[in-house]
Amino acid sequence: MTKDGYRAANTWLGHLPGGLAMSSVVGAAAFSAISGSSMACTALMTRVALPSLLEHKYKPHLAVGSLAAGGTLGNLVPPGVLYIFYAIMAQASVGQLFIGSVIPGIVLTVMYMIQIWIQCKIDPLAGPRAAKTSWRQKVLALRDTAALIFVFLLVMGGIEFGIFTPFEAAATGTLFVFIYSLLRKTMSGQKLAQAFRSTTITVGMIFAVIVGAKIFTSYMAITNLSQSLAAWVVELNVSKVGVIIIIMIAYFILGTAMDTLSMLLLTVPIFLGIIRALGIDLIWFGVLVIIQMELASLSPPAGMNLYIVYSMGKDKGITMGTVFWGVTPFCFTMLVFNAFIIAVPQTVTWLVSVMK
Repeated sequence: MTKDGYRAANTWLGHLPGGLAMSSVVGAAAFSAISGSSMACTALMTRVALPSLLEHKYKPHLAVGSLAAGGTLGNLVPPGVLYIFYAIMAQASVGQLFIGSVIPGIVLTVMYMIQIWIQCKIDPLAGPRAAKTSWRQKVLALRDTAALIFVFLLVMGGIEFGIFTPFEAAATGTLFVFIYSLLRKTMSGQKLAQAFRSTTITVGMIFAVIVGAKIFTSYMAITNLSQSLAAWVVELNVSKVGVIIIIMIAYFILGTAMDTLSMLLLTVPIFLGIIRALGIDLIWFGVLVIIQMELASLSPPAGMNLYIVYSMGKDKGITMGTVFWGVTPFCFTMLVFNAFIIAVPQTVTWLVSVMK
């Protein structure tokens, strides 16, 4: 399904400067709409797109940078897994978090594409144009996206209209994709066993982190540390925007040493007291936190997406230095995007208010 989406995006965008890199970002956004995992998105798009990018003489730093950046859409575009954990801790609506993240996901995808276009205008050799395609080819390519769109509408529509709980929607989407793989004859016993093994490992890791986070949350409640911190911040008489910027800086620093899930589960209980005391919208704050988590996964030296791209590309001559160089412009784009979400909170809250 991801390969189909990537081919369709390439048919539409490949003739533009950096078009294949743009297609990788759009393909990542499409996969994110049915996956919800940044690491899975980065790994799959690297496997699908990196050989094609290098074959078309893209400079390695742009190729790996666009793939690592595209992976950040994995948790930002609904139905991101991190939204589920944030909703549980903040007692917020999962459906509203998903709806609130739709426009930010689209905006960031477009910003990545614009940045790739600018890079390739400055250095045309960084992302050579592919051959043009006819309008007939473009229209026919849309058929390849039908399954992706259906799964997204099935999961998101089911949650939004109250047909499924988020967990039931996940099961329903998984079942459809499994049936689709059988119809396409792409599922084997070995692949199915690998999927179960991968899922078991991931679930075990997540539950271990949750247990630790629950203990930490209980400690926070017993000691009243969160409430005391919130009262102290309110007494400082700092503006809401100032508090948010300080929190975002703290997340950026923590992101250099922690993975996103651990960081989310350990910090949200601390910051929620402050956010509630200041009357900040929990849905908007949740989307902003996930954006900052994704920036952490992209930022050197500890961003997880960087090491995934490197490990999958080192046999093609990709070095860690190339990856660091390639993602730097995308990190700046994410910082601008983060500032935009802070300055224009309606980017998140408008669609939520419309869908209520």
